[in-house]
Amino acid sequence: MLTYHQIRNWRPTDGPAARRLITPPGVFAAQMDALDRSGYATISGTRLVNHLLAGVPLPPKPLLVTFDDASQGQYTSALPILRRHRFVATFFVMTVVLDKPGWLSRAQIRRLDRLGMTIAAHRWDHRPVPAYRGDDWRVQLVRPARELGRLVGHRVRLFAYPYGRWTRAAFPKLERSGYLAAFQLAGPMDPRGPRWTIRRIMVAPTWSNGTLLRQLTHSF
Repeated sequence: MLTYHQIRNWRPTDGPAARRLITPPGVFAAQMDALDRSGYATISGTRLVNHLLAGVPLPPKPLLVTFDDASQGQYTSALPILRRHRFVATFFVMTVVLDKPGWLSRAQIRRLDRLGMTIAAHRWDHRPVPAYRGDDWRVQLVRPARELGRLVGHRVRLFAYPYGRWTRAAFPKLERSGYLAAFQLAGPMDPRGPRWTIRRIMVAPTWSNGTLLRQLTHSF
């Protein structure tokens, strides 16, 4: 399972930390080409979870491609590349940014859903889950799922932890909020809650295509 954030060219004002989260469109295109040539078949987050929970079959060499936060380049730059390969992806959306400059619009979220992409929640703002207290659970879990569900016309059942940071206290909160599964980053899955700690890896924009393919081979 692969994770991307911003898909755009680097700017002179982008520091080293920011550039780790920014994949230039040309790099992204080359990576998708390499995955396609290597025979990977992209699947939706929903299909992966149906496999984990109910044993629904997956194609040979299945691959989940995900995007976090909802930055504009995911639609303007990544989407055409995905469609060129007939790839699907899962978009974990931070709802506080919708319709703001540089971020996805509500109309774009609806179109992504119509094109077969999975729309999922990534909280309301960017506070990490271990810091949630009291009403935070409603604001960060329930509110985004309801808003996104109204946008796409069906329930939103998947969640990604901000910064990939999770806590076992979140598992029952997620289930009561109507989620089926949650995604972290590169840490081990929790044996007490494997569906609440599905792991992903962040793709570095500096990886060669060969490095990307090796990471897939050795990480999962």
